[in-house]
Amino acid sequence: MSKETMIRTISGKRTFKQSLKLAFKQRYLYLLLLPTLVSVFVFSYCCMPGVLMAFQDYSIYKGLWGSEWVGFDNIAAIFRQSKFTGAIWNTFYTSVMCIITGFPAPIILALMLHELRNKAFKRVVQTISYLPHFLSWISVVGLVYMIFSTEGIINNVMSWFGAKEPFRFLASQTVFQWFVILIPLWKGLGWSTIIHLANLTSINPELYEAAEVDGANYMQKLRHITIPHMLPTCMILLIFQMGSLFSSNFELVYGLKNPYINFDVISTVVYETGIQAGNYHMSTAIGFVQGLVALLLVLGTNWLSKKVSGTGIW
Repeated sequence: MSKETMIRTISGKRTFKQSLKLAFKQRYLYLLLLPTLVSVFVFSYCCMPGVLMAFQDYSIYKGLWGSEWVGFDNIAAIFRQSKFTGAIWNTFYTSVMCIITGFPAPIILALMLHELRNKAFKRVVQTISYLPHFLSWISVVGLVYMIFSTEGIINNVMSWFGAKEPFRFLASQTVFQWFVILIPLWKGLGWSTIIHLANLTSINPELYEAAEVDGANYMQKLRHITIPHMLPTCMILLIFQMGSLFSSNFELVYGLKNPYINFDVISTVVYETGIQAGNYHMSTAIGFVQGLVALLLVLGTNWLSKKVSGTGIW
């Protein structure tokens, strides 16, 4: 073994030859990853040339390479039409509200579950909170109609207490917006808690024991042990959530929309403009701007995360 190889081995850094040997030993694990890598390559990278439609007056008859180039005209047109700007604002508003409600809620639930000493009760609470995650969004929409429609469960209960007219929950613009904010919270709360619970269980119990010996109370242990340990994971999750700030739940919004509701988000506008109306270049321009903003948000949040916790995606 050469001196350089010996130094790398002692320092824990593998040489290229050692990395190849290790990869060969783990070749079956890499084969398990192959279907996922192929699907990501096909559906995320092979379709990237389609972004060129955002800069064209695209015609399905002329194709991608024969359509006329218009530069940034499509992107400029997005901000001149009230429908598009309204959809952007609605997406931003609902996404921010979802982060405000949905980011701290799993952390709080994980802290509460972590303190439970009754294991049977803890399992029951975990199971009940996880179950909504396994429902499809169309099933969730069906449940909302079953509960909140004029002939739904809530209006039937209200009629038992003397209500003469049913309340039209699904025809209220304000109620609709709260549906879009709170239903994802209900559906994803338990599942998101799993990550924070796993993070909490990895904390060395001796740290809490030492803190108790020093006379620390619960809030002091939370501040000086629990939160610093959870912070890097929380910041990584925040980066991912910021990346989806301008994304929206198409299935939920489109499923709950009705003639009484005037509420569009970016994904519904892309569907109605591109698929239904055949205006592919405009829908592609909206998606391009959405992706560009998401990239900038991820870069900014990653930079902030490194400043705050010293942890980032890269």
